[in-house]
Amino acid sequence: MNHFYIETYGCRMNICDSEVIVAILSKAGMKYVNSMSDADVIILNSCSVREDGHNKIYERLTEIRKNANLASKVIVVTGCFASLLTDKLFKQYDFVNIVVNPNCYRQLPDLLQQIRVGKDHLLKSLMDSDEMYGDILPQRVIEDRTTAAINVMKGCNQCCSYCIEPVTRGHEHCRDVESVLKECDDIVSLGYREITLVGHIIDKYHSIDSKSGKNIDFAELLKIVAERCPEQRIKFLSSHPLFFDERIAQIILSHPNIMRVVHLPVQSGANKVLRRMDRGYTKEQFVELIGRLRRVIPDLTIITDVMVGFCGESHEEFEETVDLVKSLQFDDINVFCFSMRSRTKAFKLYADDVDEEEKIKRAQTVKDLRDSIKYQKNKRFLGQRIGVIVESKDNLGRYYGRDLFHHSVYFTSDIPLAINDKVIALVKEVSCQGLIGNVYSI
Repeated sequence: MNHFYIETYGCRMNICDSEVIVAILSKAGMKYVNSMSDADVIILNSCSVREDGHNKIYERLTEIRKNANLASKVIVVTGCFASLLTDKLFKQYDFVNIVVNPNCYRQLPDLLQQIRVGKDHLLKSLMDSDEMYGDILPQRVIEDRTTAAINVMKGCNQCCSYCIEPVTRGHEHCRDVESVLKECDDIVSLGYREITLVGHIIDKYHSIDSKSGKNIDFAELLKIVAERCPEQRIKFLSSHPLFFDERIAQIILSHPNIMRVVHLPVQSGANKVLRRMDRGYTKEQFVELIGRLRRVIPDLTIITDVMVGFCGESHEEFEETVDLVKSLQFDDINVFCFSMRSRTKAFKLYADDVDEEEKIKRAQTVKDLRDSIKYQKNKRFLGQRIGVIVESKDNLGRYYGRDLFHHSVYFTSDIPLAINDKVIALVKEVSCQGLIGNVYSI
């Protein structure tokens, strides 16, 4: 039982967690493999943010049950969803051996040893721990070769009415600056071109420098990381409109290696919906924030999230969201249909009363508007030369990369390129998906 495989679902934070699991099990003498068939242990690292995250795990477990060879292996469920599970899962899927939530990954080697000696159906879950795994260097076998992510904080104290994150991840806990910088140095040594700092509301990061005793907020951390790693692009996610400090924008502006992109989820353009969501700001306050950011960095890429079909969302309230999108002209939008989560305030107080077909229709309306805006914005790059880092190559020989503003660029080259090469691409076509061209110079 020495070979293990991990399948990761959900957000970037879960990818970071999977890399931590790889490091823990590798230190215990196990070996990571990249296919289920080669593994003795199969780990499903789950997500709980939306219902489809739960469904994907159940669907995967059902697929495994139908395959006698896979079902005979040691099956482990980890991740946020594991925080919500009880031993009832073992009755429904009796071939699952272990369930472990994100605070207990250090115990995985011991739990697997218990399986080796005949124990079964082990559930290990610890809620609201300050465990950040800051002393563990991820092995980076799952992430791509260009971007490496660092979890700098976890949990959330905001308790938006629809969100299960405070239950599954607990209250906010932050890593110390020293452990973050140690991981940055490791990422640089491995040749990555980009570092992504990750936190649920990363603007609320805070720590105390052990040497100086100085309070470190996120703006200061961003500055420290950018100056520590001057040859790497630095990105961060996600922010919250209530806590995004304009100092962060100033730090972005004053450091050429920090990507000109922020992720600021608005969720809705209707104040009544925002109140039911417990977001803590109004549409007008959000519009004012975007205006201030664009005055500091006029060409800043702004990505947002829109949730359609939240409890009680009327047609008029949805149209307010559409009007907001038209007004603010976001550079990209992640669009989600509301999914009711048990153990949230919304579950206790509201009804999931927007028809599913209507949710899908509203989501498509926002997606169509998003794509139209992106296409019109991308046309301004026609004929321009864009600095790009090569991230991948498809089967047709077309390369893909992103620029400093997080624009996707697809391009060809007469000269073979390597992953992480820096090139200048000449933009000849555009679509809502990105910029299209060929290499102008290397």
